[in-house]
Amino acid sequence: MLNQLKKINFQKYLSTALVLSSLFNVTLAQEQQFLVSINANPIDSDYWWLNKNNFGIKKNNFDFEASWNLKKNKTVYRMDISLNSGDRFYINESFIKYNFSNQTFLRIGKYYRDFSKYLNDEISSGSMLISHNAESMPKIGIITSRDIKKSSDIDFQFGIAHGIFEKNEFYDSAPFLHEKFIYMNVKKPNYELSVGFVHEAIWGGSTFLLGNQPDQIKDFLKVFISADGPLKEGESHANALGNHLGIWDFYYQKNIDDYIIKLYYQHFFEDTSGLRFANKWDGLWGIELINYIPNTNILFEYIDTTNQYINPPYVADAYYNHTIYNSGWSYKDYTIGNPFLSHNGINPSKVVHLGINGPVYHNYFYGIKASRRINTSDFIKYQLDIKKEISLNHILNFFVFNSNKEIGIGLSFSKIF
Repeated sequence: MLNQLKKINFQKYLSTALVLSSLFNVTLAQEQQFLVSINANPIDSDYWWLNKNNFGIKKNNFDFEASWNLKKNKTVYRMDISLNSGDRFYINESFIKYNFSNQTFLRIGKYYRDFSKYLNDEISSGSMLISHNAESMPKIGIITSRDIKKSSDIDFQFGIAHGIFEKNEFYDSAPFLHEKFIYMNVKKPNYELSVGFVHEAIWGGSTFLLGNQPDQIKDFLKVFISADGPLKEGESHANALGNHLGIWDFYYQKNIDDYIIKLYYQHFFEDTSGLRFANKWDGLWGIELINYIPNTNILFEYIDTTNQYINPPYVADAYYNHTIYNSGWSYKDYTIGNPFLSHNGINPSKVVHLGINGPVYHNYFYGIKASRRINTSDFIKYQLDIKKEISLNHILNFFVFNSNKEIGIGLSFSKIF
């Protein structure tokens, strides 16, 4: 049975939207955009795709969202906020990005990732490392790329960032995030090929259980190269300092006239064994077809995490979990990576996922996400969106979610200034 939407008092939030829109209408230029959305959500059941990959926002009966983007000379500004009917206020992806050149930029604020840019976050199940499942973390990072002089088709991209987690029930002082990556990219007229290595680490901070963790410059250098920390009593060998995880990132794109096919594989690892593919082919496999149906994206993904504990003690991992940093790979109690993995338990899974979006007719558009675990008994988790462009800058969205036994419907209205 379809759940009826509860009655909501819109007056408070409409007033906020009108005030903000009037302020921005005064100064908006062509390089600026201001978006306001008002959402009515079904919350009477645990709807999977309402709660996953939604920027770490705990949905309430009613949400008000606003985002502002400005590009001026070499600088990009972004602000994204959300307020729900429980008076919970979120600052999501909000940053300043300064471009030193076409190849180098600095970004500071709250943001997600500067790698795996091929991934279609709107319909994907989510990156193995940093999806849109949790709030974006506060970080500062610098990215650059360098061409190969003897071959203009090849370039290398590098990035490094420093971030911070949050205090919570496990941490009395917030741990740090270390992030770095390197990619080799080959770009030809009709295809692209990319091979990358991404390394993430949680380090420093203090836990209620174990106290202060190493956080000096010498400790950062150990974290940077994944060197061992001190040998602890009862251990046969020292473990790497901090909590490390990452991916080997493979991407291929083929262009045939207006048709585009993307193939990608994110091989997940948490230690040397996974780095050497001893955990077999665990990770995220994907294919995306663009314009094979006009103006439509069709995405298929397969996730396998069943080889994380196949050969102990050499391959004996618990993905996203850690014994010192008990919150694991999470931020504000939301898994940072793919939502089909748990940061507070072990759930080896095989998952198939389908994502589609495109036009239906004239100003109507649709989107579908559907997923199911196939190594255990499970139901198909789906989300259906139908959007209508009422006018050039006004959009009405009708969406449907399901849980194991319930179906919930919602509505949203957006205006672009």
